Amino acid sequence: MGSLLLGILCASLLCYWLGSRFYSRFIERALGVDPSRPTAAILKNDGSDFLPTKSYILFAHHFAAIAGAGPIVGPTLAVVYGYLPALVWIVIGATLMGGVHDMVTLFISTREEGRSVADIARQYLGPFGYVCIVSFLVIGLFMITATFLNLSVTALTSMYPAEKLGMEPAARADLDAAMQLPADHMGMHPFHQGGGLPTAVALKDGQPVLLARIGGIASTSVLFITLCAPLLGLLIYRIHTPAWMNYVMASLLCGASVVLGLYFPIVVTPDVWRLLMTFYVILASAIPVWLLLMPRDFVNVQILYAGLLAVVVGLVIAGVSGNFASIPAAPQNLAEVIPAWSLDSGLQYVGVLWPMLFITVSCGAISGFHCLVSSGTTARQLACERHAGKVGYNAMLLESLLAVSIILTLLIGLDWQSYLQITYTEKNPVLAISLATGSLVNLAFGLPVWSGTVLGILLLEGFVVTTLDVAVRLNRYLLEEVWRFLFRNPPAILRGVWFNTLLCAGVMFLLSRSNSLPVLWQVFGSANQMMGAMALLVAAVWLRDHGRRTLFVLIPAVLMFATTFASTGLSLMKNFRESNWELVAACGILILLGICTAFIGTRKLLTPPRSIESV
Repeated sequence: MGSLLLGILCASLLCYWLGSRFYSRFIERALGVDPSRPTAAILKNDGSDFLPTKSYILFAHHFAAIAGAGPIVGPTLAVVYGYLPALVWIVIGATLMGGVHDMVTLFISTREEGRSVADIARQYLGPFGYVCIVSFLVIGLFMITATFLNLSVTALTSMYPAEKLGMEPAARADLDAAMQLPADHMGMHPFHQGGGLPTAVALKDGQPVLLARIGGIASTSVLFITLCAPLLGLLIYRIHTPAWMNYVMASLLCGASVVLGLYFPIVVTPDVWRLLMTFYVILASAIPVWLLLMPRDFVNVQILYAGLLAVVVGLVIAGVSGNFASIPAAPQNLAEVIPAWSLDSGLQYVGVLWPMLFITVSCGAISGFHCLVSSGTTARQLACERHAGKVGYNAMLLESLLAVSIILTLLIGLDWQSYLQITYTEKNPVLAISLATGSLVNLAFGLPVWSGTVLGILLLEGFVVTTLDVAVRLNRYLLEEVWRFLFRNPPAILRGVWFNTLLCAGVMFLLSRSNSLPVLWQVFGSANQMMGAMALLVAAVWLRDHGRRTLFVLIPAVLMFATTFASTGLSLMKNFRESNWELVAACGILILLGICTAFIGTRKLLTPPRSIESV
């Protein structure tokens, strides 16, 4: 088992190194990257949306924004086919497709004065092509934000039996105390510094069971970082403090947020947390990027870097030791480990291997949402064209490494039956990966299981929050473009930042309440991947018209169009059989828009190129 872990990790890292060292350089030459050419951030610097940003800060923002919960939840769900199919697709997809998609869309948007992919499509595919793509992108962003808001709620309100998290002494003490209370007082119990997490009592089969609320620490961390972010924004963008000081400040704020969470965990109901998160994204999406969104991402990404490093180091230690964790949810021998192949279980819970595995993995291999980040906030802050590879391609590889680490963590931390029960029967993949992380931390570092579970929640919640605020902001950008397209002189209210932000956040909030996470995920996955296929098609037309080679983007575009048409068609038939008419309509609209875009793009590629000067 140890050799298997180390072998997979080393093979993945080798592929990433080869991609970053050689393939990204090939893409640079194919694009014609010119480091001396002023970027949109420099030419249109307005101190709000367009702002030249140091590459290490922009990488932190971009990575935190694109990663989201996709590379955590997607691989967790995809392991139902066995660990091998998911691993192969994640590594190959990110190196040859996802990294290409992100780097190319970032570069093209920079050359096109920071315009979005949809706005670029208006010029290169025509008005009807623009309508198809922008409609798809707006719908896709609504799906993404609603899905991630639900993930946030699920993560921070999950509960699990305290005894299974290694909290036995505190569990017994809390349970004894709860039994002395009247029935209507059973509920939240005080946090125990020596016991681990805030607790609640529930009745199961008529017997009281103590449940640990594993999201309270992360809730405090999220709120504290948000409140402190404007201070760091002032230091970075107004006082211009050096990089080492910014990293120290960000690390101190991260550490303080976790310590505060340990002593003052915040536990709220799902509805309250949904409201709090909606209020936050409204604020972060409307005010200047330097004041909240960018510094908050830079602080939060320190937790993400540290968490990912801890997981990778833990996997190496576990691989060297070759032991299994001695806790109930972890595999106790090789027979209980998640198998390499399990196509029957994949067919039972998700569907046929192709296309459903690719859709389920989602962001860990290629993600259409990344084109919105690349051509949205990132392109407007890129200070040098050469940074397109460092930020775009390499951030995708780091996200893919996170996805690989998640799968290896599941191998060590959760046995096959527990995985199926929690992920698909209880429909809580967030809890599954959190428990697996707890097992890994216990095995590798000897820390309590509950501490590793909290680390898993911190990682997930950090990625979710940094994606939510960016996604709502990007949706606001798109709506502003739509109003300018529909009206020669848009009414003042439609040009208003707050109106468009409130509209995006309001739809997100309502959609998140109407569907559960498993229902949203498949539609989200299909929409997300088709979004990537559309962006690659637009990039191919742009490259062809500028006299550049196109095959390295056309091949991924064709593969992703075929995959997403197949998966969306399967989802449509499944929801039709189940009379889920809302999702039937959503799938039908996505297929129609995708077909129209593919037809227009193909026709453009088959006609003589426009007379645009080669770049």
